[in-house]
Amino acid sequence: MDARGAPPHKVLAELQKAHNDDLRFRDGTILGSMCTEPLPVARRAHSMFLEANLGNPGYYKGTWRLERETLRILADLLHGKNLGGFTVSGATEGNITALWMARNTTRRKEIVAAKTAHFSVRKAADLLGMRIVEVPHDDEYRLDVDALRKAVTKDTAAVVAVAGTTELGQVDPIGAIGELCLDRAFLHVDAAFGGFVLPFLHGGDLPRWDFRVAGVSSLVLDAHKMGMATIPASHLLVREARHFERIAVESPYLTTVYQTSLLGTRNSAGVAAAYAAMRSLGREGYRKIVARCMKNTSAIVERAREAGIEPVIEPVVNIAAFPLRDVEAAQRALEKKGWRVSTSRNPPALRVVVMPHITAEGAAAFADDLVSLCRKLGEPPRKA
Repeated sequence: MDARGAPPHKVLAELQKAHNDDLRFRDGTILGSMCTEPLPVARRAHSMFLEANLGNPGYYKGTWRLERETLRILADLLHGKNLGGFTVSGATEGNITALWMARNTTRRKEIVAAKTAHFSVRKAADLLGMRIVEVPHDDEYRLDVDALRKAVTKDTAAVVAVAGTTELGQVDPIGAIGELCLDRAFLHVDAAFGGFVLPFLHGGDLPRWDFRVAGVSSLVLDAHKMGMATIPASHLLVREARHFERIAVESPYLTTVYQTSLLGTRNSAGVAAAYAAMRSLGREGYRKIVARCMKNTSAIVERAREAGIEPVIEPVVNIAAFPLRDVEAAQRALEKKGWRVSTSRNPPALRVVVMPHITAEGAAAFADDLVSLCRKLGEPPRKA
């Protein structure tokens, strides 16, 4: 830091230089991120509430009302009644908070989760002094219920299920998992990605995965992904609000007697952004966005299939993964053409996330480049 501050124009020039080095969703070349360009109304809402801090809600009663209304909208969407909850910075914070609550309520220290669960579950276990019992997934990369049945014991505090896995977008059989967990263990659903996709899928016969499943204790979903809000904006909802008492700490110098969030200072601009996105889009707006993303995902899969490249699973949400022989080589080749994709480890595959910033023309161009480079790389392997 200089002894005297730099003039604003110089600081802004430095900021612009850094900003220019960032990738832009609007360029339509990012197919490796679960985030997207937020709605203009969400951007504006975010900027209006930069001062708000719901860690001290008595000073921000308007922002607090927006948070309550946002949670009411989500409870209705997810078929819950009288749910507790609050806005969190992301699913990682939501997962940690839910497992913290499960540990303190049950006084147990065991988490059961599949290998396909997000790595934040491992963070939670480490921070909370808990143990993870890892169960296998089935052939469709969903948590194996038979294996879970053997793994849940009197020491189990919580089971973590996923509605939209990070690598493949798969949905665990949450109905069956809920039956198994009922009155035995907390069931936390990580719907970080699927939470703003699954309710809006047209014509899908997906099994129940939300609060319609009696065994579901808590659920987290990210508005800053398919919810079209700014970062960060996620939401933790809990069936029994009284369980928050188990993680409450006194906050005597604030406007509330107790605080139950993991974070003290809470970024509350995301609350306004999420509210603005949900109010402006409505269910029909989200249906149109999801339908467009699924159509573009299908277009990529079908074009790849014509060239003999099959996805790991038939996409459930707007994520497709292709098990190529040399995943890293394909990723590098696509990057040279300007495309940014990611890879999955389980199984090794080229992972493509088709977010709202990908147009039909962009999806077609990407699919053509994918097929072309795979042929150059000898994908799929020629049969003898």
